[in-house]
Amino acid sequence: MKLYICEKPSQGRDIAKVLGASEKKDGFMTGNGAIVTWCLGHLLQQATPEAYCDKLKPWRRSVLPVIPDNWQCIPNPKTTKQLTVVKKLVKSATDVVIATDADREGEAIAREVLDFCHYKGNIERLWLSALDTASIKKALNAIKPGSSTEPLYQAALGRSRADWLIGMNMTMATTASFSKGEGVLSVGRVQTPTLQLVVNRDLAIENFKVSDYYVVEATFKSLNNESFITTWNVPEDEQDSQGHCIKRSVAEMVCSKIEHQTATIESFSEGKKKSPPPLCLSLSSLQKLASSQLGLGAKETLEVAQSLYETHKATTYPRTDCGYLPTSQLGEANTILNNIKQLLPKLAPMVEHCDTRFKSPTWNDKKITAHHGIIPTTNSNITIDAMSDKEVKVFELITRYYLAQFLGDYVYAQRKVTVAVGKHTFSATDNTPIEPGWKKAIVGDKETAEKSNPIPHLTQGDSVENVKADVLTKQTKPPARYTEGTLIQAMKNVAKEIEDKELKKILKDTAGIGTEATRANIIEILLKRAFLKKDKKTILSTEKGRTLLEKLPLVVKNPTTTAQWEQMLDEVANGNATLSTFMQGQAQSLHDMLERLDNIVKTQPKGDSHAEHQCPDCKSELLRRKGKKGFFWGCSRYPDCSTTLQDDNGKPVMRKPQVLSHHDCPTCKQHKLAKRQGKKSDYWACSGYPDCKAIFWDKGNSPDFDNLPKPRTQKRKA
Repeated sequence: MKLYICEKPSQGRDIAKVLGASEKKDGFMTGNGAIVTWCLGHLLQQATPEAYCDKLKPWRRSVLPVIPDNWQCIPNPKTTKQLTVVKKLVKSATDVVIATDADREGEAIAREVLDFCHYKGNIERLWLSALDTASIKKALNAIKPGSSTEPLYQAALGRSRADWLIGMNMTMATTASFSKGEGVLSVGRVQTPTLQLVVNRDLAIENFKVSDYYVVEATFKSLNNESFITTWNVPEDEQDSQGHCIKRSVAEMVCSKIEHQTATIESFSEGKKKSPPPLCLSLSSLQKLASSQLGLGAKETLEVAQSLYETHKATTYPRTDCGYLPTSQLGEANTILNNIKQLLPKLAPMVEHCDTRFKSPTWNDKKITAHHGIIPTTNSNITIDAMSDKEVKVFELITRYYLAQFLGDYVYAQRKVTVAVGKHTFSATDNTPIEPGWKKAIVGDKETAEKSNPIPHLTQGDSVENVKADVLTKQTKPPARYTEGTLIQAMKNVAKEIEDKELKKILKDTAGIGTEATRANIIEILLKRAFLKKDKKTILSTEKGRTLLEKLPLVVKNPTTTAQWEQMLDEVANGNATLSTFMQGQAQSLHDMLERLDNIVKTQPKGDSHAEHQCPDCKSELLRRKGKKGFFWGCSRYPDCSTTLQDDNGKPVMRKPQVLSHHDCPTCKQHKLAKRQGKKSDYWACSGYPDCKAIFWDKGNSPDFDNLPKPRTQKRKA
């Protein structure tokens, strides 16, 4: 019996229909010699740290790190019913076809279940980029051996385990070291460097000082009395770090030197230029466009794109980092273009200008990664009326970039001129549209028809006359705040944030921070945990987020670190590195991070004058914590000091400090007894707690030695 394992029910139904498995069962479909089931996403999840370490709570640095020897996956409590169905089907299967999404995560969703079920049979891989009938049939005829995609599973395990290893341990260590009643201070392999990007941008804006700079604009007249405007080329010795002239006196001196002077055409060039169509959309480029043009959030855009792919079968797989297209799909272009005319009538005139014989650079088999760019499908059963307004708008965005591939190059005439007046030079460039080409689809005819700065035909060596020279005062501008779309791009293009030339070169071709599928979720997590906040369309860091970053070692928050890890995972996915080697490196990195965190903790002020509330016994700082029964206060030196106090509206209920008596403890005979104040009455306890847990009732301001010591089974209460 051949079993097909899909990622979601909708995906399963689409594949089952093509296979002829039309009989519906509870959690699967069967028929025509095939069974199709699905996973509802991840049916399994990583076990918590408590599965590997006893007495982990409350979190404390002394028991860390937790590094599993044998990693455990446990059933997701929300999907146990479907896991039971899949497990039973796997047990009786002779062949399994993995039909989940065609990426690392999809590979993991199916294979982790197969491992959980101890499946040892034959595995094949159905590699789908779209869920329309034609695409499914095409994929079924080109089914892959399971061994060809197994390295993707290893990479997915590496990502999941590294996220757990670094995230869990650093979160526990950071919270134990620094949380002061603020709850969990979460740290993540991807989320923390992303937070750092936003904080860096916010600080750059807050510390930005507006300054004036000066531009000299000169108008010249040719021998034919044709005027053109140029701009002064600021010499290097007069430039600031941004290439600006910041001395008005220098700019005014240049004006006075050239005004009404005869100048010479130092160089002139003209020619026809071509600009090829931009690539089709990847998920990150779609998210950026949807943010700027439609006002959609990154996660919202992903959800809409996923619906267009799964529910409407209108577009191809959305979680792609690639904008290129395979040449094999050129043959489907006419079918897709005909569909577009019916679905989006306003684009029909544009479709008429499309030429499928024109092959843009986007069609390149060598540039295809796991997936190609997002494009409309050949599905002829799409109903535009069934789409929401947002779905229609995103579908149109995707469609326009596909149409651009058949509208030809943008062709324009370019003229460049350099004018010399003594030692001063001025230059200008003029681009005049000839053929709008692909810009019909993406920016529209109006923009392509505009002329910015016409330059007449000139000849090198000709004389021209200056007729006007002005000093224009301009102001520097701070960088723009991040939006969800631009933050997604910053995560992807993290190399731009790196100053080190060698690291920049290494990172230029890597995936950056996170993946196409996870970046939107990372932003949502940071917003949910109040490390970031939204202000209309912009993303801002919060005081909580900034304070957290101040406590963390650089290696945790540096985007270089996580981008290098992503590069290692690519090596695993390509079969050039092993999961074991990768995880050994992660364990060593974790030890290094914890050591650096310890060094930061040592530099923090301790005890008396710096603590808002002091432990009555050891004078260290008291921390407000949340237990099963509500908030309480505990000593920051736990477990060395186990003092706990009740909470009263955010303040500890203080008691008198421990005062040792002259009475020796009769139980351990090593420590003195101390009188304590209990909830109902005073009592005497061994000062050697927790090593000695002896306790005595109070009798006339002295311990009652006639009563036997009461053994302690719980922590000493205030």
